[in-house]
Amino acid sequence: MPIIVVKTVKGVVLQSDEQKRELLQKMTDTFVSVVGEVARPYTYCLIEETPMFEWALAGKQLPDFNFLMGPDFKGMHERSDQIMRDYIAAQSGSPAAAAADDDRKAKAVSQWGGVTS
Repeated sequence: MPIIVVKTVKGVVLQSDEQKRELLQKMTDTFVSVVGEVARPYTYCLIEETPMFEWALAGKQLPDFNFLMGPDFKGMHERSDQIMRDYIAAQSGSPAAAAADDDRKAKAVSQWGGVTS
């Protein structure tokens, strides 16, 4: 039985019961459009709403719109992006990276009969 869960900050993302009902219907319809009508009677969709300031991003309670739009959060993204770029650059030309990719492909061939994506 598939269970689709959407988690939001209460009162920030979904403003009305009508929006919630529409979202639940469209999530179900989208899932069924991919896997088939056979799944409709078994597809559960849940909306879990967390009260404001009871969840966080990067250690800051949400919603803190000044933080999300400010230079500190932007700087965190820039630092993370640079770490990823450096990692990709280090891996892209290394013999170890090529060997790891070959190992992954060989494992996929043996387990999935040639599917290597």
